Amino acid sequence: MVERKTRYAGIVACLIGICILSLAFSGNALAKKKIRLNVGFGSEEVLKTLQTTPFQVSEMGAVFWPLVYDQLWVLGPGPNYDPLPALATSWETEDYQTWRFHLVKNAKFHDGKPVTAEDVAFSLWYLPRDPVWAFPSNDIEAKKDIKVIDEHTIEFKLARPFPGKYPPADWMPILPKHIWYEHKGRKITQFKNKKAIGSGPFKLKEFKSSQYIWMVKNKKYWGEQPHVDEVVFKGYGTEDAIKLAMKKGEIDFIGYSGVAAMSVKGYENVKNIDVNVSPGIAVVWLTFNLHKETAVQDKVVRKAFLHDIDRDRIFKLVYRGYAQPADSFIYPELDEYNPNLPKYEYNPELAKTMLKNAGYSDTDGDGILNDKTGQNIVLEFMAPSEWSDEVKMLKLIKEQVKEIGIGIKEKILELDTYYEFVYQPTQDEFDITVSSEEPGPNGSWMWEFVRSKEGGGLGWNQSDYASAEMDETIINYLAETDIEKRKAYAFKLQEIMAEDLPCAVLVRPDLIGPYRTDKFEGHVATMGGFSNWINWWTYMKIKPKK
Repeated sequence: MVERKTRYAGIVACLIGICILSLAFSGNALAKKKIRLNVGFGSEEVLKTLQTTPFQVSEMGAVFWPLVYDQLWVLGPGPNYDPLPALATSWETEDYQTWRFHLVKNAKFHDGKPVTAEDVAFSLWYLPRDPVWAFPSNDIEAKKDIKVIDEHTIEFKLARPFPGKYPPADWMPILPKHIWYEHKGRKITQFKNKKAIGSGPFKLKEFKSSQYIWMVKNKKYWGEQPHVDEVVFKGYGTEDAIKLAMKKGEIDFIGYSGVAAMSVKGYENVKNIDVNVSPGIAVVWLTFNLHKETAVQDKVVRKAFLHDIDRDRIFKLVYRGYAQPADSFIYPELDEYNPNLPKYEYNPELAKTMLKNAGYSDTDGDGILNDKTGQNIVLEFMAPSEWSDEVKMLKLIKEQVKEIGIGIKEKILELDTYYEFVYQPTQDEFDITVSSEEPGPNGSWMWEFVRSKEGGGLGWNQSDYASAEMDETIINYLAETDIEKRKAYAFKLQEIMAEDLPCAVLVRPDLIGPYRTDKFEGHVATMGGFSNWINWWTYMKIKPKK
């Protein structure tokens, strides 16, 4: 009897031991569970390849590469958006043309190779130099103008001074020379870059073209460690699919463009979901083709056209109130914004009077004004089909300007075709087009949209506008080192544009960003929301909710 009890006691003790070990292993497993942040993107935003150029032209790519690749410096969060050290601990210049950057000494690429000034020099010279997609750092005329002072010091001379609040080489990934060198020159944009070796806070684990990107924390990162172990960017076919994924907890927030205003109600009063509304990073404007022989070449017509646009109605019907008035490439909260620009307020009667006084009349009684040659003023208005809000805006404007005798012929195109036409005004494929860009706090590059080729422009001018005064003011603005004088030039640029109207900024849509509140906290909102090309801070600061 005693022997039997002893045997049972041994078995029980053994089972208890197994249970304890199981619990221990289970506890360890729980302790090692990866903290994963899941972020959703629209199908038109997903990254199709890891080659260099799509870093810029894909929204997912523009968020991906600053996490995987280091930059010399980064934009700080709002409201000041100050330039902050990153891979470069400091920098200096005496003339704003020759710059010296000092690098951290313990940075390594994901494959263990050290990051040196040679890698920075390589990136400065060999990143895509096509003027349409060039990285802003590539204002360097010759390779000899880049000097490696020592392993952690780089000096380079720009083609022209680069004054202002921000240093040069902004938004520039530092590529590992030892991987990319054999693909230098024209081959650099064709390199598949399947491993995406950088030196940033995250490393690429897996990439599926047009579907997802899976990143893991770089535990050997030289700087501050993020609080999550993994980040997954996943593409969804429709906004409804994103909404369902959000409600099911498959994604924690939306990665770039947010949701349309009409979708906001679908997220209200939903458990564990809140909606962040931030001032947008994008501005939307109309471009007038000044090359094509139409009535829009007459500045009076352009001004009358604007006076017949009811912006309040656009804000209400297109954006459901989630938008702010805009009249400049420069945001109102920035110091260089000129608050004294003409507003071109909605006034149909004034528009009619302006057109009548300029000699336009309806000679055949069909309700459409005739131009100076006797032809009806029917303007071809172009927009990309993928921009649903802008297409709605086009239709509203078409309805509004009819009351002053201007006809509109809609030209709705696929986005790729739209881009082919919008940057080629001399092909005369449009009379008016809707345009949109994201200037960001450091938006001096936006003036290329109104700079002529003869004045040194990069070819971004969508209207074929040419003004010696504008070109000279842009040059003076970009070269001015005195902050107040530079601000005065910025004011003048905005005044010239508002008077000549090669393009007219209409609206700054808000960024509407639903996000889950049950798992994470510490989201960082800037202009444009939690996640965009100027904002990597959410990914560095977000952490599991306590």
